[in-house]
Amino acid sequence: MNRRWLDPATALFIALSLTALPHAAQASGKITSSPTKSSPGTALNRIQRMVARLDQEAQTPEGEAAVVKRLSAQLGTSEDTLRQQHDAWGLGYGEVAMAYGFSKASRTGKTPDDVVEMRTQGMDWNDIAKNLGVKVDRVAARMKRHVGPAKG
Repeated sequence: MNRRWLDPATALFIALSLTALPHAAQASGKITSSPTKSSPGTALNRIQRMVARLDQEAQTPEGEAAVVKRLSAQLGTSEDTLRQQHDAWGLGYGEVAMAYGFSKASRTGKTPDDVVEMRTQGMDWNDIAKNLGVKVDRVAARMKRHVGPAKG
């Protein structure tokens, strides 16, 4: 088994994500560990990797400015609004983008604020997707454009 240490932002994101899972699902063992290629779990894993990359990029003032500028243009929301939501919601920019992605993919008229409220009430992203009638793989495809070019 190959073990890798995670950077603090990614570790915090994972820890917060795990604490938000409904305890009943954890206890009953209904969380699948090996989703198929086209399953919502795999698409959600791709989204979460993109979220981690966005949050990693935003760790410096220059990186944050680049992320906010890119998200503002792509989401049609002002930079000030994104910064305010980032602070008010207590989320990284990756999850802010996720809230927008799920909201925009939904046909229920739910706003990003509504999506964040569902999340703070303990719903996991798969349950939110089901509630909104959203295909997680569609959100994953849209999220790709939010992530900046890979540094190499």
